[in-house]
Amino acid sequence: MKKVLALILVLTSVLSCSIQALALNAGISQEEAIQKIKDIFDTTTYDRFNVSYNENHDNKKIWELSWSKTQAPYGSLYASIDAKTGNILSISLYKGYDPNRKTSPIPKYSEEEARKIAESFAKKLQPEEFAKTKLLSRDMPVYPIDRDAYSDSYSFNFTRMENDIPVEGNGIKITVDAHTGEIENYSFTWSWEPLPSSKNIISIQDAEQIFKDETGLKLIYRRYYDYPTQKDDIKLVYTLERPGSVLIDAVTGKMLDNEYFDLYTRAAAETAQKADADFTPVENKQVEITKNCISKEAAINIVKKYISIPDGFKQRSAYLYEGYDNPEHKIWNIEWQKSSADGEDGFISARVNAITSELLSFDIYDYSKHSKEFKQNYDRSAALKKAEEFLKKHQPERFANVMLEEIKERIESPEKVQKHSFNYIRLVNGIPYTANGFNITVDAETGKITNYHMNWHEKNFPSADGVLEKADAEARFLSDIGLELVYASLYNSKEETYDYKLVYKVKPAKSYTFDAFDFQPLDYNGKPIKEETKTDFTDIKGHWAEKDIQLLVDLGIIKSEESLFRPDVAITEGEFIKLLMVAKDHRISDDRPIVPIIRAESHVKSDDDISKYIEEAIKLGWVKDNEVSAKSSLSREKAAAFVIRAMGYEKVASIPEIYKDTVKDSASVKLEYKGHTAIAMGLKILSATNGNFYPKNSVSRAQAATILVRMLKASS
Repeated sequence: MKKVLALILVLTSVLSCSIQALALNAGISQEEAIQKIKDIFDTTTYDRFNVSYNENHDNKKIWELSWSKTQAPYGSLYASIDAKTGNILSISLYKGYDPNRKTSPIPKYSEEEARKIAESFAKKLQPEEFAKTKLLSRDMPVYPIDRDAYSDSYSFNFTRMENDIPVEGNGIKITVDAHTGEIENYSFTWSWEPLPSSKNIISIQDAEQIFKDETGLKLIYRRYYDYPTQKDDIKLVYTLERPGSVLIDAVTGKMLDNEYFDLYTRAAAETAQKADADFTPVENKQVEITKNCISKEAAINIVKKYISIPDGFKQRSAYLYEGYDNPEHKIWNIEWQKSSADGEDGFISARVNAITSELLSFDIYDYSKHSKEFKQNYDRSAALKKAEEFLKKHQPERFANVMLEEIKERIESPEKVQKHSFNYIRLVNGIPYTANGFNITVDAETGKITNYHMNWHEKNFPSADGVLEKADAEARFLSDIGLELVYASLYNSKEETYDYKLVYKVKPAKSYTFDAFDFQPLDYNGKPIKEETKTDFTDIKGHWAEKDIQLLVDLGIIKSEESLFRPDVAITEGEFIKLLMVAKDHRISDDRPIVPIIRAESHVKSDDDISKYIEEAIKLGWVKDNEVSAKSSLSREKAAAFVIRAMGYEKVASIPEIYKDTVKDSASVKLEYKGHTAIAMGLKILSATNGNFYPKNSVSRAQAATILVRMLKASS
C-alpha cells in the first residue's frame, strides 16, 4: 500500500510543474481533485495513475484523473472534476475482466435497492442540485432484467426540473452494478445560466394546433423489404418525419430550427448513402437472367447519353451486380478515373440497369476544384432550373409524377454553397412514396449536374380507400404520444453559443410511424408494436412459492396475460421445457437468441408453440428424441434430467453406476435419470422429503418456479 501511495506521489510531483502552470486559475488544486476521488473509492489497488488538465471550448477548466491496473484482471477508474467549482463531473469504474467469474442471472440487488444506492450517492456529491431533480420514467424498465438483452446493471436518470419543467441535458445519471451494488458510472451535467421565465407562454392546446398546421403527420407509401425472403411489402402509413426537429417556441409560438444545415455535407451524405446502400455486390447466381443483360459496352454508351467523359479519364473497372432488392435485375457499375501529377484528379462512377437499359445513377468528382477559388454563379433557384431541365429531358414521364422535397432548415451562408442538392419523391395516387424518386446535385459554379440517382420500381400499391383522415390520425398521435414542455438548449449560429429556450416538443416514443388504417405503431420492419401486458397474478399472494414466482415474472421468464398462475396445478412437460428455454436464454452459433425468435408468439397457447421449444431443446441435447410428451404432467425425475442437461452436466450424469443411493426410494428412480437426480439433489435444486425423492410424483407449477430459481442460482 505504501509503495502504491509513493508511486502516486511521485507521478503527481513529476506532472505538477507543467500542469500547475496551466492551472493557475483553477479553483482547486490537483491534490484536492485527487483527494475528492480517494474519499469515495479505494485507489490503493491501482499501480498506474495519470492526471491531466483541460480547458474546453466553453472555457470550462477540468481535472481528468485516471487509475488503472497493469496486471490481471486489470480494471480502471476514471474521473473528471470541475477545476473551478470542485464538482465531480463524471466517474467511470471498470472492475476488469475475470474469465473465472460467473455472474448469477438473478441480481443481488433489486431495482428499488439500487435506486436508493444511486440516490444516496447523488445526495452526497450534489445535495442541492439533486433536490431539484426527478427520476424519469422509462419506456422499457431496466428491472426486470430483459432476458433478450441481458444487463448486469441498473441505470437511473435524475433530470433537472425548474418550475416543474424538465431541463434537457441537465441532471445526474448513475449506473449501479446489480450484483455488487457498486457505482459503475456517474455523470453530472448542470447549466448555471439563467433560464427563461415560464410565464406568458402559449398553452399546450395552442402548441398542438401549431404542430398540426406547421408539421403534422404525413401520409406516405413506405416499403418494407425482407432480405431473407427477398420479398417486400408496401404499406400506407402516417409518419412524423424527423420528430427531433419539432420545436415550438413556447413564448412566440414559432417553429424553431435546432441544427446547422450544411448543404456541403448533406449532398455528399445523400449521394454516398444511395451509392453504397442501394446496391451490394453479390455472387452471380441467376445465369438465365444474366444472359438477357446488355454488354458493358452498351452500358457505357447509355452513360454517355447523359454525360460526357472528359479527356484524361480512363475506365478503371466494371462489375455486374445483382440488385440487392430485386434479384431479377442486374446492375452494371462502371468507373472512370483520372490521375495526374498536377493534381487534376477526378473520378466518375455510373450504374446502369442491365435488363432495362436505364441509367440509375452517376457521380462526378473533380478533386482539382478544391485547389481553385470558388465563385457561385448559380444560386438555389437557378440550380433548381438546371435540375428540372435535366429531368424533363431524360425522365419526362416520371418527372410528372414526383414532388420536390422542400428544405425547411435554415441554410447558413447560402452564397458559399458549392453544390445544390434536390430530392424528388415519387407520388402514387397523389401520395408520396419515399423509396422512389430522384436525387440530383448541381454544381453552383458551373451549373453542371454532378450527381444523379434514380430509384424507381413497379410494385403493387395498396388502395388508400379506408385510411384514417389526417385530422383523426393527428388527434390519435397527440392523444397517444403528444407534446411536452421542456427547457431545450438550442444553437445560436450568430453568437456561436447555446441558449436555453422554453419549447414544446414531441415526447419520446417507440415509433413515429403508424398503420394508416388502424394507427397501430409499426417497427422498422413494418410489424405492429404491441404493448406488453404486465404480468400480475392474483393467486400467488401468501403462497409458499410467491417470492420465486414473482422473481421469474420480474426477470421476464414468466409472462402471461392471465391473472391466475394456478401454482398448485401440475405443470406439463412442454410448459416446463418452454420455461427452461426462456430461463437459460441459450444462443445458437450465430449469436441469435433462440428464445426471442420463438417467443414472438409465446402468448399463443398452442401445441405448435410448445413444439418449437421442444424441437430446440432436442437440438441442444437437453431432451432426447421421443422423451417428451408435451401434455403429460412433468415428473420430478424428468425435471431433474432436463435441468441438469441444460446446465451442461449430461456427460457426468449419464454414468449412473458412480452415484450412491442417498434416498430410500432410489430403486424407483429410472436408471437413466439416476445421475441427474443425484446431481440435482447435490446442487439443492431438488430435495428429498422424509428421505424419499418421489421420482414419479408430478411437479406443480409453483415447484417448477422454485426449481428454475434454484437452477439459476446454482449456475453462478
